[in-house]
Amino acid sequence: MKNVLYIAISTMIILSCQKVIDVDLNEANPNVVIEANYTAEDSTVRVRITMTSSYFNSEPSPEVNDAVVTITDQLGNSQSVPFIANGYYELPFYVPVYNSNYTLSVVADGKTFSAISFMPSPVQLLDITYDSIAGFFGSEGGYVPYMRFNDPLDTINYYSAVLSKNGDVWDGLTQIFTQDDRLTDGNFIERPLFGQEWYQMGDTIGMELRSIDEINYRYIDEIQSIAGTQSGAPANPTTNWSNDALGYFSAYSNSRKTVVIQ
Repeated sequence: MKNVLYIAISTMIILSCQKVIDVDLNEANPNVVIEANYTAEDSTVRVRITMTSSYFNSEPSPEVNDAVVTITDQLGNSQSVPFIANGYYELPFYVPVYNSNYTLSVVADGKTFSAISFMPSPVQLLDITYDSIAGFFGSEGGYVPYMRFNDPLDTINYYSAVLSKNGDVWDGLTQIFTQDDRLTDGNFIERPLFGQEWYQMGDTIGMELRSIDEINYRYIDEIQSIAGTQSGAPANPTTNWSNDALGYFSAYSNSRKTVVIQ
């Protein structure tokens, strides 16, 4: 009987000490997300603006269709980037000047956001080579392409590389390869790029080498590091946007090569 009474009293004490913890898995204030690229190859500025949404919301991110977007060159000349549709803004025929800074300004959600990106001169890819690789862990194997180029001497360079297979482009931020020249300044670079899947005989390998600035190089590296994190809450990657906006603005030049495996 004493045991029963002890258990009852203990249970009452435990219940009386319990707290109700209210966990808010974002219903936090939403942030503006700005993903912007100025591509020298086709002289086009492309911007997508959305808002972050609730942790439990499976719907697509809300689009921002009423922003005012402006790009400004190093001399202070500004031009509007028109709204297209569904959160996208685009300015074609905007001819780049290499080795200069560009500032993108976005007025949205009652705030002004700005980011600066440096557009380097393009570095030319050399012809793609490839090697046959035996399969392992039950895979059939295939071909791996090699990125080859001459790094300019006495210039700090940051690169990203994008592969494609038969026109299918692997350009997600976690699929892009990065390279810098801290230890290889002025050298010939030859590096295998292992893509999303093996290449096979008859496939067309596409390769794009982008010359980017340091902050976008760091941004891609941080994105890939966060994607590979197995524990803990990931932080937002370092962005070049002001006023707590998420995303990035990258002005870049590039070169391309293709080869058919035969």
